[in-house]
Amino acid sequence: MTAPNLPNAPKDHAGCADWLKAGFARLGADVIVTTAPPLVLTRYDQDPFVCPHGVTFWHAPTSEQIAQWARDGVA
Repeated sequence: MTAPNLPNAPKDHAGCADWLKAGFARLGADVIVTTAPPLVLTRYDQDPFVCPHGVTFWHAPTSEQIAQWARDGVA
């Protein structure tokens, strides 16, 4: 997903990973955000996100988040 004109996006690239992670937190999900693609794809992997500065980020739920979803019966 590419989003060149996102509201509240960081003006400088240094904040993009934290901004993306915070967006997932607002949705109730704890995720890992990285510029390295996953070595093994899982059912939780999504298409990468390209920040407004042109850097590609991959995101996936933490193992703790997956465990919580399992306890909640939603994983």
